[in-house]
Amino acid sequence: MKFALRDDDLNYFYKPEYIENNFKNIWDICPISMSVIPFVKGNWPLITQELENRGPGYIDDDLIKKIKEDNTIYPIGDNLQLVDFVGKKIEDGKIYLTLHAIHHRNEDKIIPQIGRNFGIGAEFFTTRDLTKQVKEAIEYLEKIFLQKIKVFTPPQNLLSHEGLKAILNNNLSICGDLPSVKEINTIKQFGLFNYTKYFVHKLLNPDIQYPYPIINHKLKLISHSRLQPSTNTQKLYQSFEDAYRRNGVFILSTHSYGFDFKMKDTGERMGDALEKLINTAKKMSGVDFVNLEDCFN
Repeated sequence: MKFALRDDDLNYFYKPEYIENNFKNIWDICPISMSVIPFVKGNWPLITQELENRGPGYIDDDLIKKIKEDNTIYPIGDNLQLVDFVGKKIEDGKIYLTLHAIHHRNEDKIIPQIGRNFGIGAEFFTTRDLTKQVKEAIEYLEKIFLQKIKVFTPPQNLLSHEGLKAILNNNLSICGDLPSVKEINTIKQFGLFNYTKYFVHKLLNPDIQYPYPIINHKLKLISHSRLQPSTNTQKLYQSFEDAYRRNGVFILSTHSYGFDFKMKDTGERMGDALEKLINTAKKMSGVDFVNLEDCFN
């Protein structure tokens, strides 16, 4: 089984000591696929704290207006200490970079309402063509960190048709939520063989991550399991064990800025819950700890 760890939102505001403290007990076991915001817009720590404190159901027009008024862009390359630190970890095989966003802000005139999610951050759930901006973000990151960018992880795990097109136009593989088997265009996107396997798995295992990549001539897509404070730990382990039985792929996505948050069902720190799962996988034979790109091979 392949096991990969995805950590979203690496950006200008991160500090090396913060990353070191979060992953010092993990990256000697499993490389960290860190999903980057190359040009984060606005004061990301303050915006994130405000959103998390309120929760998706309490995001009103006044807060969205306040967020949109701060248009300062912070290129990750301007944080020279962070670039040097991450660059050395890439050389050591402990960090692998993927593209997560451009600004991590939805710039549509009307921000989508997406239930229990933050529409203001869903940059690729859009009506606009972001093909050129994605190309520029890739080139920028590759120049700064001297690593090819081959994988994309959608901000808020949301993609519209236009958002998906921009990613495919730039030949990026995608780690994100798989569409519902009930969607009309799923067969067309996946191809009949991939769709049949996916449909049968979801029919028999509706709450478990699909443990294989979807690969055809135009699409490379793979799902993931979330580690968040609201995650049901029992179901998370069920997805891991199912992928192990099938010799499949298990991808765990998280946000390291939330490692001190408490898991609602167990009361333990989210960071401790992550280490426990990593160490469980380490003790099992046949688990190969890889980066996100390797999950598509």
